Amino acid sequence: MDGATGRLGTTQHLIRSVLAIRNEGGLPLDNGDRLVPEPVLLGRNPEKLAALAAAHGGLAWSADTAATLADKTVDIYFDASATGGRTERALRAIAAGKHIYLEKPIAGSFDAAMKIVRAAQAAGVKAAAVQDKVYLPGFRKLRKLRDSGFFGRILSARLDAGWWVFDGNPYPAQRPSWNYRKATGGGLVLDMYPHWRYLLASLLGPIKAVSCRSVLTRPGTPTTSTSKTRCSRRSSSRAVHSPK
Repeated sequence: MDGATGRLGTTQHLIRSVLAIRNEGGLPLDNGDRLVPEPVLLGRNPEKLAALAAAHGGLAWSADTAATLADKTVDIYFDASATGGRTERALRAIAAGKHIYLEKPIAGSFDAAMKIVRAAQAAGVKAAAVQDKVYLPGFRKLRKLRDSGFFGRILSARLDAGWWVFDGNPYPAQRPSWNYRKATGGGLVLDMYPHWRYLLASLLGPIKAVSCRSVLTRPGTPTTSTSKTRCSRRSSSRAVHSPK
């Protein structure tokens, strides 16, 4: 689990997902076995990694990416680190023979994303991306209602979603500075639209086209607890998805 000490890696993926699955006895397989994940925490800060590993029962950890990728007992590379550089990290893991599971967005462009897909296919490994929202109770219930015919024939749908990100003025920021920088993969569209795409596709069917407009509504300098960064990503957007 690369990026395990980050906010997303620790809370959402390690504690609420991987460890939760393990604590429940693993995932039941068709042959009656159970698949129990054994995470190896990967990152750049040995002190943070050691503290996190100790807090959750003495998990394995490493600050050496090359050695971890060379470890034959590690089957899957899970990238929950910052978006910037994800394509390169994924390709490196594939070259080491690992299956990959990536946070979204997996890349900053279609060509880069397809490079990952083709590399995984050529290497004979699995490539997957996080699609956790499909398992939220509300959306699971919505899908059951759709499958039951409750809505009849669906002609159109509208999804309104948003979240408030404190930029450091006047309240402390709760997002790391890379989230505001285009050069490091930050921004509302790449951060959140992958979620809406797979939700709409799973609830309504394949998407034929997308039209999107984004604007920078508050140019300025968001502040983190340790630094300031010039905002270079759009903070408001609208999109229209055309179903097939």
